[in-house]
Amino acid sequence: MLQTNTKTLAKLFNINCGTNVEFSGIYTDTRQRMDGGVFLALIGDNFDAHNYIQKAEEMGAVAIIASRQVSSRLPVLLVKNTQDALSKIAKHHLNNIKPMAVAITGSNGKTTTKNLLANILKLSAPTLKTAGNLNNHLGVPMTLLKLEPTHQYAVIEMGANHLGEIKHLRELVQPDVAVVTNTGDAHIGEFGSKENLISAKGEIYSVDSQNITNTNTNYTADLSFGNDGDVFASNIHESNFTLNIKEKNIDVSLQLIGKHNIDNALAASACAHALGIDIDQIKLGLENTKAESGRLNTIRTEKFTLIDDTYNASPTSVKAALETLSQYRGELVVILGDMAELGDEAISLHQQVGKLAKQITANFYSFGTLSKHYQAQHFDSQQQLSDHIIKNHLDSTVLVKGSRIAQLDKLITLLQK
Repeated sequence: MLQTNTKTLAKLFNINCGTNVEFSGIYTDTRQRMDGGVFLALIGDNFDAHNYIQKAEEMGAVAIIASRQVSSRLPVLLVKNTQDALSKIAKHHLNNIKPMAVAITGSNGKTTTKNLLANILKLSAPTLKTAGNLNNHLGVPMTLLKLEPTHQYAVIEMGANHLGEIKHLRELVQPDVAVVTNTGDAHIGEFGSKENLISAKGEIYSVDSQNITNTNTNYTADLSFGNDGDVFASNIHESNFTLNIKEKNIDVSLQLIGKHNIDNALAASACAHALGIDIDQIKLGLENTKAESGRLNTIRTEKFTLIDDTYNASPTSVKAALETLSQYRGELVVILGDMAELGDEAISLHQQVGKLAKQITANFYSFGTLSKHYQAQHFDSQQQLSDHIIKNHLDSTVLVKGSRIAQLDKLITLLQK
């Protein structure tokens, strides 16, 4: 966490300081205590934190960073743009600590790759990783501000929904290692075309980093992973495989289900190798990693085996989840919600995924507006859908997947009652 004083920040912004105050931490949310910290007033599409200065005072702030005049009993640093100020503070803090930084982006697998790599690196030294999905223009600098002097590694996930965003984040983090996990169809509607998506993800690479690429993409890099890559898997059986890194190999048994997670493990292994980590430690870190809630997380209850993949959904990730489900024995059930951010191709992509799901099982259900295009048995009520599954499919394996807007995590809760 950043610990300094307002005089240092004023010098960073090239402005007058006024009263010099020591502080610990930068805060942007007045719903949390910020005792001894600085409140930075962001402005978003639907909010202006300048309206909550008094609340920040009540929550323990000792100074304010604002982009317009505000009424406060606390010292106020007046900057042109508080979002830019946040990035500038984060970069300053990063440069003071100087951890080895890894930047990860991609259409799918970013978070899992981040977790795998962080679990490998923390076996060597204290490691900071992006919390949850705080991977955008605000989340990344807030993550960097959590760096402590003891951190020797930082694993930073980067997301984007338009050209130039990854470039901005890469310039902020200045990664030593950069990787694009893949370039699928997630969020393609936000970019306008597959070409724009590929270009946006490629912004993570620079001449200043060791660049790692998936052999399924067309980027030029220093190290590759996947089929015919520098890092590849052989002898694959479910979640077990042989990890090959250059001339070395070792057997790995993942706790993560789904063959696509082997690709994520290869991406993490390639990053670790680029940082000089030996293959035995890579194996241990990979095998210690468990699934996060909502990401192909297996939940066994008295009624079912639930595969909770409700965190997000794209055509590529749904296909991977369906392939995973197909490996299970017994009765199989698929419940799919809307896939968001697919643009003009949304209807056709839902139809294509629906056809694939029907090849896996006839027990196919949907919930949501766009999900009607799966042409499954459709429900407008999660409670009714839950009641139907409980009544008709006890002892089955049930895959539940959809984008966050579908809120199918609530269905997971219903099915566990």
